[in-house]
Amino acid sequence: MSAAGILEGELEAEHLADRAARLLARAGSVIEARGLAYAVRFARGRRPMLVINEAAFRKLFARLVPRGDGGWRLSPQAPSPPPGRPGFVEGEKTVVEPDGRATTHRANLGEAPLDWLLRRKHITRAEHAAGEKLSADAHASGIIGRLTMRWDPTPRSGGGSRLEPMERAYAARQRLGRAMEAVGAEAMPILTLICLTGTSLQGTEVALGMRPRTGKAALKAALQRLAAHYGMA
Repeated sequence: MSAAGILEGELEAEHLADRAARLLARAGSVIEARGLAYAVRFARGRRPMLVINEAAFRKLFARLVPRGDGGWRLSPQAPSPPPGRPGFVEGEKTVVEPDGRATTHRANLGEAPLDWLLRRKHITRAEHAAGEKLSADAHASGIIGRLTMRWDPTPRSGGGSRLEPMERAYAARQRLGRAMEAVGAEAMPILTLICLTGTSLQGTEVALGMRPRTGKAALKAALQRLAAHYGMA
C-alpha cells in the first residue's frame, strides 16, 4: 500500500476510534467483538450504535478495560472524550493557492497545535512551515474532505491552463505520499494527528500510548525530516 493510502487508513481509524470513545463515555455502553469487527452497544441485545474495524479498535484499546461478562468499557481513568477536541474550533478556512485558486476546507479556527508549539518556540519556523505544507497537501488531495471548492476554468493571463480538480487532487496525493515515505512509517502517526487532524500534543501522547512529555521530541524529529524533504531545513 502507498504511503498516502496508509495515511488515509490512519485518519479513518482515528476518526472511528474517536466516535467510539464518545459513545463509550455514556453510562452503560460497551464494545464487544463481532466477527472480525467490534460493535459499540448501549446494552446487550440492542443493535450496535457503531461498528469499527481492527485498526480503529487498536487505537481505542489503551482507553478500555475488560468487563467480567465479556467485552470492554471505557476506563474510568481515560480522559472523557469531549464533543470535539480540546482547543479545536471547527469551521471553514479559505486558502489561496499559489496559482490563485481559492479552496475552502474544514479547519481548526482555534489555535492549532503547530501554531501553539511555534509561539512557545518548541519548533522552528521551517518545521512549522513543513507541517503546514503537509496539511495543505492532505486537504488538496481529498483525504481530508473539503466543504467546497471553487476554481476558474479560464486560463490565467500569461498562458497555461489550470489543472482540473481531479488532477490537482492526484498531484497533491502524490506529493503527500512522497513526503510520508521520506519521513518514514514511524513518524506518520504523530504527523497525522498533529498536522492533519489538529490533535493537541497531550492528546496525541495519549492516543499513541506515549509517555507524558515525550511527544514534543518525537514530533520535532519528524518535522525536521519533513522540512529536509521539502528543502526548507
